[in-house]
Amino acid sequence: MKVEIENNNYSVEECKHLSKFRGLMFSKKRNLIFDLNNKREVIHGFFVFFPIQLYFLDESFKVLEKEILKPFRIYIPKVKAKYLVEIPC
Repeated sequence: MKVEIENNNYSVEECKHLSKFRGLMFSKKRNLIFDLNNKREVIHGFFVFFPIQLYFLDESFKVLEKEILKPFRIYIPKVKAKYLVEIPC
């Protein structure tokens, strides 16, 4: 799947089921997209050994919030979002 964020095009892997729980833990660098279902979910970088850029998007893929998450940290978004895109820094 391809998404455009802030005038940059990214090829992203859609995370479902168990991969949604695992995300980038113990993984190499890759771009991921999660369907958050318009919720505010705590995001963690446990066992992710590199910083990642978090983009919280609405249904139209408009950026609602962005943050850099460092390894072994947590982040609580300020907004409810439809999608979360994780891009390694």
